[in-house]
Amino acid sequence: MRNRQQTARILGWAGVLPFAAWTLVAWTGAPEWLVELLIGYGVLILAFMGGTLWVAALDKPQESEAPLVASIVLVLAALPAFLLPAISAALLLAVLFALHWTAESLWVRQAQPGWYRRMRMGITASVITLLILAVLIELGA
Repeated sequence: MRNRQQTARILGWAGVLPFAAWTLVAWTGAPEWLVELLIGYGVLILAFMGGTLWVAALDKPQESEAPLVASIVLVLAALPAFLLPAISAALLLAVLFALHWTAESLWVRQAQPGWYRRMRMGITASVITLLILAVLIELGA
């Protein structure tokens, strides 16, 4: 029987697969609808990850409200990705995932368990790398 950590790891790393697919799509080409779907997935995951900032901020009401604001600003900043070409959308999302990771590091990292911090660092680094790789492939095409 799996415990929550194992399930979180499986789900977390499975969530990287669409970003790997985006890189593959950049290399092989794909219908426009698939690229748009992958862009939407990236925005959705960024919004989902904003929840980590909310939980931390709500858990510590005596501290700054900055994590709440940052989570919303990051998601709003991602919305133009829907209107941008894939290469620009991938670059924008890579930057926003890096900014989210930075915000997490500033405000919530110390409250997270070690296994989760390590997992998140690996997943975030993988997502950013895959998005940048997709950009580089598109630029080389």
